[in-house]
Amino acid sequence: MAEIALYNNHWSTLGGGEVSSGLLAETLNQRHQVTLLGPTPPDINAYKQFFNIDLASCSFKKTTTDLAVSKMSAEFEHLINHSYSSRAVNRAARGTYIVMFPGNPPRLRSRFKSSLFHPLWAGSKTIDAFLSEPSLRTESLRLKTNEKSWQNSYQRFFAISSYTSSWTEKLWKVKCELMHPPPAREVTPGSKNKTILSVGRFFNSKNTHAKRQLSLVQAFKALHPILHSPDWRLVLVGGCKPEDQDYFNYVKTEAEGFPIDVLCNLSGHELDETYSSASFYWHATGLGESVTRHPARFEHFGISIVEAMSAGAVPLVLKIGGPAEIVRPSVDGIQWSTLDQLVSETKNLIENPDRAHLLRQNSLERSNVFSRRIHTQQVHKNFP
Repeated sequence: MAEIALYNNHWSTLGGGEVSSGLLAETLNQRHQVTLLGPTPPDINAYKQFFNIDLASCSFKKTTTDLAVSKMSAEFEHLINHSYSSRAVNRAARGTYIVMFPGNPPRLRSRFKSSLFHPLWAGSKTIDAFLSEPSLRTESLRLKTNEKSWQNSYQRFFAISSYTSSWTEKLWKVKCELMHPPPAREVTPGSKNKTILSVGRFFNSKNTHAKRQLSLVQAFKALHPILHSPDWRLVLVGGCKPEDQDYFNYVKTEAEGFPIDVLCNLSGHELDETYSSASFYWHATGLGESVTRHPARFEHFGISIVEAMSAGAVPLVLKIGGPAEIVRPSVDGIQWSTLDQLVSETKNLIENPDRAHLLRQNSLERSNVFSRRIHTQQVHKNFP
């Protein structure tokens, strides 16, 4: 039994990255002693209620910066860094980095800033070498550069998708092993109603992979009048933090007058029922973005898509990023590029139930490739 530290700087966010971290912690804790690192402890009840993840047996230590993580890692046998954008140096005997995504290609301004701070960092590092202790000043300077020497402190890198792996090799010059995060829930398909579902946190950001609920509202407004049945509904479900309440309210306002439900912070049971009854699943993360300039704004994997497929909802996903490797086009779902294509493809499936049924059966089988059982086997194999 090893003493493992698992670092995530965003335990309170309750997004896909935290689902991945939480499930990894729960699985590791079956055979090891796991300590969670981060600025705030995860809400044990929330993880259990919303994600069916049990973290009660894991301990927690507060770390507010990469420097704090670096220092504390020396207390453990193994550090697993599962925090997006972290550049913490590992000082444990073993180090593993789970790459959510390596970020966007550095812009000219970033490269210029790095060139300014790099000599200062190098000089400060030389002083620290005499003291045998990294200083906060040195670490602060390092984080203002694009240097990648911290990578050498980790023995293994795992990427959550092939999309992440390819960009990690391109930007970090690091080759990754592949370990898909599993779904938090595997829902039994129920009786299908005329529902199109999308699940994702409500937030509007130009700097990360927002879920584009407003675009989906726009698509449904175009779809609904051309359907033969007026009974179809769009259901948007996701978490919503207090600082994102204005965006949530704006989505609700834009949905007024149409059969669109905008729901936040459902319990795990309520979400299971919603997945179970949905006929189709929409996913639009990355819509309108440039994959060459801002690859991080696309979906890095897509846990909610796998959850929907396991519940028998036919997925219709943007054809770039993690979703494109989950959903094989016209085999177990649909890939699309524009909202017009999303509308026309959805209309086609509604009007051709036999085709929709075939995709549904294939998507159910496909979801098994990304199951929690497979993930557990991988974790125990790679972290014996």
